[in-house]
Amino acid sequence: MKFSDFFVPKYVHSDPNVRLKFISKSKDIGLLEQMAEKDGDENVRKSAAERAQMLKGILSSA
Repeated sequence: MKFSDFFVPKYVHSDPNVRLKFISKSKDIGLLEQMAEKDGDENVRKSAAERAQMLKGILSSA
């Protein structure tokens, strides 16, 4: 963990596990889509894309 990790939002944390935990709680589809496109970790990108799709499905069926 970097010292700067104490001062940045969880979605830009240097530890992918922290970003994955953030994804599991996030409801911000736009941010999730951005993470799905640009994050440096493949697992984070995949998880963000899946969560964004799931949230879109919930919103479209409501």
